[in-house]
Amino acid sequence: MRTEDQVRDEAKIILGFDDDESNVKQGTGQITTFNQLGFKGDSNKPDGWYLPKGKEEVAIILEAKSEKSDLTKQKYVDELQKNIKIVRSKYNKIIGLLYNGSDIRVFKNEEEITGIASTLQHKHYYKGLYNQQQIDKQRIISWDCILSA
Repeated sequence: MRTEDQVRDEAKIILGFDDDESNVKQGTGQITTFNQLGFKGDSNKPDGWYLPKGKEEVAIILEAKSEKSDLTKQKYVDELQKNIKIVRSKYNKIIGLLYNGSDIRVFKNEEEITGIASTLQHKHYYKGLYNQQQIDKQRIISWDCILSA
């Protein structure tokens, strides 16, 4: 069983949080506080972060757990959502990732999303979740009725 530290180190590489990018604060760790990341007066410590300089861009927050951790536990979701709310003070588009080395839960702002990759992906995949258009089934059905008439 991998420890939280091992899971976090793996996630850093898979997500690309170790990439050298200008105008982005990104990384993983145990001692970096939100205050150090530009969220004044907040001593909470995220496990991983992708914070672009452009506040209209997508930010990503990682909450890593050991492999033995059950991600269905509400306390883990609460911890991630607390960090998402902190980041929401500056960003409107946030992806929250709850990851234990094998299972993953993904949140778009505070709402969990399903029907996506079941393994941890590179950050570009999660940033792209904001570019996907939702299909408005009701609108399609109403147009179909109009066209059939």
